[in-house]
Amino acid sequence: MEITPQNGPEDQDRGETYTPLEAGRVLGVSDERIRQLVEAGEIEGEKRGGRWHVFTWSVHHQLERRGSPRARRSRERSPHESGEDAAREAAELRARVEDLSYRLGRSEARAELTERAESTVREALERERERADRLEAEARQLREAALEASRRGFWARLFGS
Repeated sequence: MEITPQNGPEDQDRGETYTPLEAGRVLGVSDERIRQLVEAGEIEGEKRGGRWHVFTWSVHHQLERRGSPRARRSRERSPHESGEDAAREAAELRARVEDLSYRLGRSEARAELTERAESTVREALERERERADRLEAEARQLREAALEASRRGFWARLFGS
């Protein structure tokens, strides 16, 4: 038996739900469009406590039934549809592009800062390695001098001969 929003699965858990925003992300539409689909009976959901809960099985069934988002958009638009929906979708897309551009700029800035910080840390590490090498050489010289001094006799050390 095919599962449709009208007959729903009796044997499936009807308690698993999406918010309209989550369902919109799955189907590639806005949360407002999800509410319209629920109200039109194309997907099944219910309103509890003033909030919409869309059944996951219904969203997934709709996704399978509709196919790709591009094909879905072309089927959803009819020649009689007003330009309001297209204008709203264009505004949503513009806002999304602006948001993504902003995020990209922030990511690029973070990458540049990270690169500078890593460069600074590498330079500091190199300086510390050079300092450690110098200290090791100095310590080696001091050990050799102490060993040589211990090899000389007591009287030679005492009177400097």
